Amino acid sequence: MKNTASSKKKFLNLALIATLIAIGVHLYLTLHYYGLKYGTAEGGSACNINEVLNCDAVTASKYSALFGVPVALWGVVTNLVLLYFLAVTRFNMVQDQAKTSRYAFLFSGITILGTLVMAAISLSFMSNLCIFCISAYVLSIIGFIGIWLGAEDLSVANLVEDVKDIFTTEKWVGGFLLAIPAFAFLGNIMYLESHGLSDIEKMAKEKVAYWAAAPQQTFDLSAGLTLQKGSSEPVMTIVEFADFRCPHCKHAAPTLHAFTNSHPDVKLVFKPFPLDGTCNEAIRGGGDGISCGLASAVMCAEKMGQKGWAAHDYFFDKQEEIIRAGNLDKNLEDVSKATGLALEELKTCVKDPATAELIRKMAKEGETAQIQGTPTVFANGKLLSGGQLIPILEAAYRSLK
Repeated sequence: MKNTASSKKKFLNLALIATLIAIGVHLYLTLHYYGLKYGTAEGGSACNINEVLNCDAVTASKYSALFGVPVALWGVVTNLVLLYFLAVTRFNMVQDQAKTSRYAFLFSGITILGTLVMAAISLSFMSNLCIFCISAYVLSIIGFIGIWLGAEDLSVANLVEDVKDIFTTEKWVGGFLLAIPAFAFLGNIMYLESHGLSDIEKMAKEKVAYWAAAPQQTFDLSAGLTLQKGSSEPVMTIVEFADFRCPHCKHAAPTLHAFTNSHPDVKLVFKPFPLDGTCNEAIRGGGDGISCGLASAVMCAEKMGQKGWAAHDYFFDKQEEIIRAGNLDKNLEDVSKATGLALEELKTCVKDPATAELIRKMAKEGETAQIQGTPTVFANGKLLSGGQLIPILEAAYRSLK
């Protein structure tokens, strides 16, 4: 009997550890969801591995939220409740330890149900997978097994009686069950309010209305970097003008990429708009030539080895270092190492008058479209103000579908 009790404690310890880690994973996914959706993310997710294993694309999909609340936040709250039941069971802080262990089992069943639903959605409706999400699923399963083996007097008859007691003598358990949606909605509202985002859906409708009435612009879609997950004719074509030393552009990049990767019928075209008079006639007063050089390097990386997006991501990831260094040659050396491109060939291409003419041509497109700053986003040839935010992109996309 002593050995059995000791074994149950070990299994409960395993469940406690798995649940604590699961809370951390869900918390990371929650914060990344808000950062990506509302354009405050410093970069892509740590678990963006390739086109399939891409957490940003999963986060940008319509399946990442339930009733407007991030699925990851539901996971945080549910696992916190589960952690409470596990803790009071493991450390014998309740009068009826056996019954509480069974309630922990029931709450763990909720996490397993959520895991099965999300796994089914991922496999059936999505072309992307999230490593952190998968790890959360695995942790839920480990926790469930630990609780199952650590529960006392676990039987169908006892579980049925326990459920009945929730409506009579154990109403406090029902209170914890109701606390899950209550705290999930409250946490979401508090985050949106604290960041001035509570009216984002209303703002999205207004932005889309202005977008629909905006004048049509014409862009050369063959000039610039192109990204599309699918191969069909795009329903929505996004054209972004940005500068590699612009902080707001750095925040916009992961959002636009994630949205495009999660919608196979969306095409993204990136066009450099250097805030530098050296190559951009719209900028008065000259410049140091660095932004123009960075733009040229990205176009050259694409021309030399289809590494344009890799160079694009590198420059945004290292933006602060680039700004501090103020040295184009150093930037070219670093990006050549990061992309595996030959440095001298890259320098030659950057200095090529044809490359400079390409940058001027794209910058001129932005000037003709009367853009006022960077980043500026157009959807299907019309200015989409706030188009670096997923709610606004989604609203525009839905109107086209």
